[in-house]
Amino acid sequence: MKIVKYVLIILALSVVFLSVYIATGKSNFELNLSKATELSNQRMFRYTNNLQNFSEWNPWNNNEGAFKLDSIYKGTNAKVEWSGNQAFVKKALPNDTLFLDLNVDGNDYTTKMYFTDSNGKTNIHWNVKGNLSFMEKFQLFFKGTPETLIAPVFDKGLSNINHFITESLKKYTIKNENLAVIQETYYIKQIVESDIEGLGDKIFQSMEHMNNFAKNFELEPYGSPFTVFENINLLSGNVKYAVCLPIKNFFSTADGSDIVCEKLTAFNGYKVVLTGDYIHSDKAWAEAKKQVQLKGLTQRADIKPIAIYKNSILTTQKANEWVTEFVIPINESYIPIVEESNAKDSLTVR
Repeated sequence: MKIVKYVLIILALSVVFLSVYIATGKSNFELNLSKATELSNQRMFRYTNNLQNFSEWNPWNNNEGAFKLDSIYKGTNAKVEWSGNQAFVKKALPNDTLFLDLNVDGNDYTTKMYFTDSNGKTNIHWNVKGNLSFMEKFQLFFKGTPETLIAPVFDKGLSNINHFITESLKKYTIKNENLAVIQETYYIKQIVESDIEGLGDKIFQSMEHMNNFAKNFELEPYGSPFTVFENINLLSGNVKYAVCLPIKNFFSTADGSDIVCEKLTAFNGYKVVLTGDYIHSDKAWAEAKKQVQLKGLTQRADIKPIAIYKNSILTTQKANEWVTEFVIPINESYIPIVEESNAKDSLTVR
């Protein structure tokens, strides 16, 4: 019995000594993870910088109902909470770096996301610093390292970001809505030029700029923002647009200003509606032009085509929820009777 007693005492002391040893061991760690993607750094920054999307890509919880957004949900000081956990944007450098502090299951992580270009691809990097809990140190004592125990969780987050943005880009519909009447309106505009991939970012930046311009000069917006199609270079894929914000009354801008005020005359047009990312704008324009020809309509030469942003990047970061109307000005006020081919009235991609 004494031998058993001594063995138990020794075992108990060993457990105590081991626990003390583990508890007093090195706690801090640093991880550096990265993933190559086909996405632009602007698109990834915009997605991760908005914590409305955090419930979608975070690697800890995919129950959207558990997440509670703060009044500030994107940019510096944005915050979201879920199940006693928290994500907080300490600082955001546009299209460059996101400093994201996390508290998950009682563990604090100081993290930094940033983006680099390499061989035509964009790499998203995630630097993670934290302190190991006792249970984590206990696990690591017997097997593994922070790279094998903790890194896979954060790596899953990077994979989720790439997956959800990519899937969102794939989901779009283009629907024909036939004739539309566009009313006369005053608007302020700014010219932007971009390739198709970067078009959404350019439009977003210009819309924000004009919204701030309107606030500063106490101009009253009057309807959905729209773009006037200027030109497309088929070889380079570059598109030139005038980004426009309707206002109630005419406003005189200073000479040399990058924003000018003009008037859009009323016109009839043929309309198709794109639900999805702006990257599919070229397909929507092609569909509208095809339908104008099929239906025997004639395009007006004195008015340029426009795109109206009914639900845009300004209201939701989820690209598959963006609704854009593409309108080609026409001379007719009705659709002529022509012999129909087997043309479809809508194009749907899922």
